[in-house]
Amino acid sequence: MKHSQTPEGRSRFNAPVRHYHRTDARPRRTWDDWVDGTSAKPDAAKSRVKIIKIVGIVLALLALSGIIAGLIIEMR
Repeated sequence: MKHSQTPEGRSRFNAPVRHYHRTDARPRRTWDDWVDGTSAKPDAAKSRVKIIKIVGIVLALLALSGIIAGLIIEMR
């Protein structure tokens, strides 16, 4: 069996820790939080963006239907 060439006191791989390997500062969720979803609270900014997207889609659909209706009226 081969023995390691590194001294016993050092680690073989010595590199800086990547950002995705670091621990998060947020509190850890428990199993009950995962199952019950008690800690999932909608963020005010996220809900505002969601409403703006919905309003934008509705306005785009109204504009598209107006264009189609105008073309149908002109074609007659």
